[in-house]
Amino acid sequence: MLNQILDDCKKQLLAALKHKKHPFRFFTLATQTQNGKINLRTVVLRDFDSEKMHFNIFTDARSKKTNELKQNDNAQFLFYDSKRMVQLVVQANMIKIFNDDLTYDALPESNKKDYSSLQLPGSKIKGPDQLNHDNSKGYFINIEFKSSSFEYLRLKRPNHIRAIFTLYDSWQGQFLVP
Repeated sequence: MLNQILDDCKKQLLAALKHKKHPFRFFTLATQTQNGKINLRTVVLRDFDSEKMHFNIFTDARSKKTNELKQNDNAQFLFYDSKRMVQLVVQANMIKIFNDDLTYDALPESNKKDYSSLQLPGSKIKGPDQLNHDNSKGYFINIEFKSSSFEYLRLKRPNHIRAIFTLYDSWQGQFLVP
């Protein structure tokens, strides 16, 4: 049963790349500041390698999450499917931050604005119409994470199912008390 759970997790994460309405497409990313404060934000799953268990997101190079990950590469992801009542909590480490000009150039012009504001992310402005963009100066980066463990929880009757999967030489699973 543990292998089936692991395979289903991979299948669902891969499905999130293909289907825009999949519940795992948007997930919560947690990072830590230098002084120990935890920051949470919703990000979009942009790539997932089911063999290596690597995850990718896109962001503005000037964002707080980028600076936090450069200081401390530990991250945690929270995926939740409210219909299936499945939660995945992934422990990960940022392994690479890189410019990805090919992907940026391929983005629709309307999406480039997410990575090309002249003002720094988080800067104060008087209103949404005060934001200025320069698509030629994109600050687009790709961040790659490697997972080290993930915890699966499925709420169902008569028994909830909870398991943890940890990477040693290969992925090892163990059931947990829900």
